[in-house]
Amino acid sequence: MYLKVVVMIASLVWTPFCSNQGGVKDRTSVLKDAVISRGFIDDQTYRIVCKGYPMHGLQGLERIESSKRAALLNAYYVARSFFNTTVAPDRDGMAERFEITEDHAVVYYIIKKENLRRRRKK
Repeated sequence: MYLKVVVMIASLVWTPFCSNQGGVKDRTSVLKDAVISRGFIDDQTYRIVCKGYPMHGLQGLERIESSKRAALLNAYYVARSFFNTTVAPDRDGMAERFEITEDHAVVYYIIKKENLRRRRKK
């Protein structure tokens, strides 16, 4: 059930990025703007810092939660593209903290797993 909800939310968030409307050239350029930094802290810890933008038309708490969710999904996407299938971003990672601004949210996402440096995609 949880996986279905995550997949549904991910598809809603990524749909605008997958189309070529609104001047968005491709998914890679959008993600490049969303990733602030990423890198190993040590052999077993990897930090990803990503931005997330809210869905259009939302106000208040819904806007904040939408941008937090988008930032988290961006961090998941970065982790999936960097590590092999033995690393599950949702199980092996956690949001260290969120920074909320007026137009976006920033997540500091930490992934911890033994021998993490060896689990990079080749």
